[in-house]
Amino acid sequence: MTIDRERLIRLLRMTESDRDAEALIAIRKTNAMLRAHGVSWSDVIDLPAPAETYVAPTDWSDVSRAGYERSDGIRRSVRQEFPITLAFFPLWIAAELMAILYPNTYWNRNGKRVVVAFWSLCWLGLLSWVGAGTLLLFMIGI
Repeated sequence: MTIDRERLIRLLRMTESDRDAEALIAIRKTNAMLRAHGVSWSDVIDLPAPAETYVAPTDWSDVSRAGYERSDGIRRSVRQEFPITLAFFPLWIAAELMAILYPNTYWNRNGKRVVVAFWSLCWLGLLSWVGAGTLLLFMIGI
């Protein structure tokens, strides 16, 4: 019997969940699947690549490359830092929209477009706070 590689990958991705119960269930199901097939983790890690011809992916949903991060990973990074979501709220909104509209897309964290978009949204957030503060000062001064 061969192990269902697609199911194994899906279960292992579920272990990244922020919900502890979901991650624990995924780990237990993975261990049960390995026991049912009579293999160990070392057998799975040492599996040879399938003998299929390589086709370049049209989307990077199943591929992890250095310097690239999935949309939901970027959203999770921004959500973890409350000062970022408060001070740079356009960046936070953009990260949320990226994760909703392009859930399985990988973004080059060091790419020029991503860096320019990141800093532009940061400056937009700061300028909007300065504008709101200036408006409040003028309203109080009246």
